[in-house]
Amino acid sequence: MTYLNTYKAPPPPVIPKHAHLETKPEEYDFNFYFDPKELITDRLQLRPLVPSLHARLLYDEIKKCDPSMLRWLVDYNTLDDFLAWFEGTIRSQPSALGYAIFSAPPGKEEPTKPEDFQIAGCCALINTDVGMMVSEIGWIIILEKFQRTHVLTHTAGLLAHRILDMPSEGGLGLRRCQWFATSLNEKSRAAALRLGFKEDGILRNHRVLVKGKEGANRGRPGDYREDCDSRDSWLACITWQDWESGAREHIDKLMARRK
Repeated sequence: MTYLNTYKAPPPPVIPKHAHLETKPEEYDFNFYFDPKELITDRLQLRPLVPSLHARLLYDEIKKCDPSMLRWLVDYNTLDDFLAWFEGTIRSQPSALGYAIFSAPPGKEEPTKPEDFQIAGCCALINTDVGMMVSEIGWIIILEKFQRTHVLTHTAGLLAHRILDMPSEGGLGLRRCQWFATSLNEKSRAAALRLGFKEDGILRNHRVLVKGKEGANRGRPGDYREDCDSRDSWLACITWQDWESGAREHIDKLMARRK
C-alpha cells in the first residue's frame, strides 16, 4: 500500500530590508481583523504602531535600556532586526495589532496634552480569533524610566477595555481577554493577577524557544531542536462574565490611582 502525500513546506516569508520604514503612514496597511484605533487615558495613549513614525524612536530607546529587559522577548541587535520581527510576527498576522505606548512624563501630576506625551514602550493585541471571540495582551515592553509607574496598568487596562467592552462602548465585544507568560516570568504573572486576571493553569512544554533563550525545560536529547529550550506557559484570562461582575471596575480603580 502506498500513501499519497503532496505536502510541501511553504517557503519562508520574504521580509524586505527596512521593512516599511519608508512607507508613508497613510499608506501603511495594518492588516488586522478589526479597525485600528487609538486608545487613550488622561496619562497615556496607545497609538497603532507605524514603522515610519515609531520604529526608530522606539528602537533607540530600547537600546538605551538594560538588556535584561528583553530576557523573555526577542533580542533586537539592529533596527532592521526590530523591523523584520515586527513585520513577520505582528503586521503580517491578521490576528495581531501593534501599539506604540506614549505617556505623560514619569512623576508629572499636572495634566499633559497627548502631543506632549513621550515614547514609553510598545505592546500588542495578539492571537486574536474572531470566531472564538478571544484576544491576548502581549509583547509588552515598558522602557526603564517608565517602569513601576502608571504605564503598565494603563496599557493593560486600555487593551482589556478594547477587547471586552461592547462595540457600543468602543470595544470589540469579545468574550475572553487572555495573558500568556513563560512560567519563569514571575513579574508578568504577578502583574496579571494584580490586574484581575484569573489563573487558568500551566501548559507544559508549550513552546520551543529560539536558541539561547531560557526556558523551564532543556531540549530533548537527539531531537531536531535539541539545542533549544522549551518554555512552560502560564495562562490567565478575564472572561466577559468576570468583566461584567467586577473585573472592569477593579481595573478602572487601578487606573484612577495617581501613583
